[in-house]
Amino acid sequence: MDRVKDKVAIVTGAGRGIGRAIALTLAKEGADVAIWEVATEEAERTAEQVEALGRRAKVTRVDVSSSSQVTEAAEGILGEFGKIDILVNNAAIHSAQATILELSDERWDSEMAVDLTGVFYCTRAVLKGMIEQRGGKIVNIGSICAETGRPFSSASYAAAKAGIVGFSMSVALSVAKYGVNVNVVNPGPTKTELWKSFTADQIAVITGDTPLRRGGIEGLSYTLPEDIANAVLFFASSESDWITGACLNVMGGRVMG
Repeated sequence: MDRVKDKVAIVTGAGRGIGRAIALTLAKEGADVAIWEVATEEAERTAEQVEALGRRAKVTRVDVSSSSQVTEAAEGILGEFGKIDILVNNAAIHSAQATILELSDERWDSEMAVDLTGVFYCTRAVLKGMIEQRGGKIVNIGSICAETGRPFSSASYAAAKAGIVGFSMSVALSVAKYGVNVNVVNPGPTKTELWKSFTADQIAVITGDTPLRRGGIEGLSYTLPEDIANAVLFFASSESDWITGACLNVMGGRVMG
């Protein structure tokens, strides 16, 4: 307990799924949580759960693909909480096309804007304060797509998630001297609301070659939001102070090394 006690964390896309699990895990461990979301009704439910754990929560409607919205939101957090210790870049949008011939210019642009450029905007917005306080933890949520691609994810989503890895390493190198750590958590196929849209055959394809099994040898091999949240907690806590520029695959051994 109290692994991030009295820290102030921003979690983007925390209205549901992985983002909500991250926000609640950080709150359980002592952090106040700023929830940046476009779906404010879902964000308010997350905030209620954070406050039920005895921590402060603040919901801000933020489109992370808007530089001005991100900058204004970061200034608001600093004004209300006085500092930003942890940033979790989780917000993302996702689609699927059979080939890139079906991937429109508009869809490519929107997924790159949210899934990669948004990570840049949010990181830039918090870095000045982290540098001044000589410390901070930035955790970027990648994807198995960055390592292997996936049959039910767009090329733009995969490209953005791969870009997060290079971006994170570059930022980690530039801010290490200020005591700021930047790391990546790569989830495997995760049982969130999106999971319900997959058929049994599709689930078999995306989980079939995963070594670990939930419930024994015949069990399913999906990642839970809490698995990702626990990895984020490690990177957000002092336990990871000597780790930066790292990618942690949380996917049951599907990608090793």
